[in-house]
Amino acid sequence: MTLLRPQFFLIIGILLLSLTSSALAQERWYQIEVSIFTNESSIDRSEEAWQAERIELTYPQNLRRLDLLSDLLHTENLTLANVSLAIPEQLNRQELSAEEIQAEIRAESIFAVGPSPASDGAGFKLFDFAREDFTQLPTSESDFQQTNRILTRSAEHRLLFHGLWRQAVVQTAQSQPVYIEGGLTYGEQNELQGSLTIHFNENEDRVVIDTNLWLTEFSIIENTENLWTLPQRPLAMQNSQNSINTDLRYNPIQIYKMDQSREMRSNEFHYLDHPALGIVIQVEPYELPAPHQSVVNF
Repeated sequence: MTLLRPQFFLIIGILLLSLTSSALAQERWYQIEVSIFTNESSIDRSEEAWQAERIELTYPQNLRRLDLLSDLLHTENLTLANVSLAIPEQLNRQELSAEEIQAEIRAESIFAVGPSPASDGAGFKLFDFAREDFTQLPTSESDFQQTNRILTRSAEHRLLFHGLWRQAVVQTAQSQPVYIEGGLTYGEQNELQGSLTIHFNENEDRVVIDTNLWLTEFSIIENTENLWTLPQRPLAMQNSQNSINTDLRYNPIQIYKMDQSREMRSNEFHYLDHPALGIVIQVEPYELPAPHQSVVNF
């Protein structure tokens, strides 16, 4: 029997690494920013007849959440008190509340630490945030700060969700929907739920957003004329911290579904309209940096 020489395995390994690097180089990454808000006008919402039997609500397969920066930390005894923080210079205290400033400082402290390789010694490991996909980025990276403040202060709208992340954009068949929830919480449900899917069009010259969202009005009194039902959230999307334990039973009495698809140009501000909801979105090409390693010990 002929034994395979070590050189053979070395060559195979180099070829596999080359193929992997080539595939990564061909990926086209984008930074996605989305804000979803309500249209509080009852007149606009009543322009369309919303009937329970005509609305089908489902969650797509392969659904995923956006990761939080804090979820990517691997540490046993790390607290923010262990880190010497410098307040980001870009914070404008005249425009942000004390709570927003504190949240920004916490996010910046995590974002600024950088990656470190796995180690058996003391310290902790951080992912390389500049190369992580589907990870919620800190608000300092946002271009929607002023827009979100206007929406928050508006009597005609309520900001329900803001997402800012990076991902490789692919064709529809390979795309991965992002789970969306926002607004007020009623028991195990939220006002806003559903998913967004970002993918290329057939020619791969436009990025497309597909919305699968629904806004729900709740009451402790059941609507006997329209029996609305909400789908159960997938187990992986359930978060006990977001649910409110109460003896009250909240019934959906009206549901507004937003099911739209829009092709978008890069680096442009896009608006998707709806009688009950609005979406502003921007997609920007993102150059994935080369892997970088650094060790951070505390």
